[in-house]
Amino acid sequence: MGLPKTISIAGQRVKLELVPFNGDSPDFGLYLHDKKTIEINKNLKGKTLINTIRHEMMEASLLISGVGWLENYDQEAVVRCMEEIFFPAWENFLKRFKL
Repeated sequence: MGLPKTISIAGQRVKLELVPFNGDSPDFGLYLHDKKTIEINKNLKGKTLINTIRHEMMEASLLISGVGWLENYDQEAVVRCMEEIFFPAWENFLKRFKL
């Protein structure tokens, strides 16, 4: 699959890199805000790869917008809510109404 080298998020260019992750690491991907870079485990394939990119893009969106910097805020909980609740509902909506 030919992934783009950059993604535009809120008008900012964010690099997308496939990198080797430590075999003991549970991480599939990371967003590095100071580098404006999303690192994705190079061993991921298919739906897991796409879902991981979407997850890290949400992380980047929250940090770029400033929401991710709130003092009392659990960013991972919000991203997982979007992944597990909002996006499945949205995809079902798109299938039913064929927009």
